[in-house]
Amino acid sequence: MWAVLTRLAEPKKAGITKLQKMKLYNGKSIPGFTEDSIKELKEEAPREGMQGISPRYIQDKVSNSLVSHQAQIDQSINPFMVMNELEGGLSHHSLITDEELKKEYRELLVVVREEYEDILKAEVQRAISADEDAIKRLAANYIENVRAYTQHERVRNRYTGRDEDPDERLMRSIEDKIDIPESRKDDFRQEIMNYIGALSLDGKKFEYNTNARLLKALELKLFEDQRDTIKLKNLVSSVVDDETQQKIDVVKQRLIKYFGYNETSATDVLNYVASIFARGDSKQDE
Repeated sequence: MWAVLTRLAEPKKAGITKLQKMKLYNGKSIPGFTEDSIKELKEEAPREGMQGISPRYIQDKVSNSLVSHQAQIDQSINPFMVMNELEGGLSHHSLITDEELKKEYRELLVVVREEYEDILKAEVQRAISADEDAIKRLAANYIENVRAYTQHERVRNRYTGRDEDPDERLMRSIEDKIDIPESRKDDFRQEIMNYIGALSLDGKKFEYNTNARLLKALELKLFEDQRDTIKLKNLVSSVVDDETQQKIDVVKQRLIKYFGYNETSATDVLNYVASIFARGDSKQDE
């Protein structure tokens, strides 16, 4: 990623970063940008890709990571080890003498680290919220309340047997996860019901994972609900109770199964993401 960023021309178009430009080139969708936008970006930089860090430099630094003392201990390397090598090598790179260029490359490494951190957090969040039974229950509860809300009906409380108003707190706690404002909640809920109705007309059954936007909201809500139960931040302490450890082991196995980690890297990622949450909690306490 870093090598590509060093070879991209600075966008002249307002409101776009080099990282976003790279994602557009890679086929990702970014709000406000179309296929024509990509053509414009390419036309404004005809020599794009002809300058930047060399493939040989990347190969050399990956090789250094592979033979490092830490790699021999862990029998593996991680992206942070490689990024540290990439940054360290800039200080004595024989072909880069311009200090401003070195500064620019170091700043791009900061961008890459932040992006990678976001990827790690998203994968851990998805691993934590990958309890299919739990997410199905949450989805069913949400849809039941949305149906009642849009049809101006009440919801039967399965525990008390009484009819109650739709659970506004539950619905908003899910919708907030995908930035549905209060002013748009009625439109979003009606869209969901229209979507379910359209599927029914085609003889299809609604599943929680058939609507990507709703799925994301449900996953984030479930992650929020389960985060304190799993006590992920306790990973940074030396003592973890048996019940918490069992839950952490389940998350590790999901990281291995769904995202290709091995035992060592799954443990490292959980510890790293746990430290991020711990730092966030500390800031909130100050």
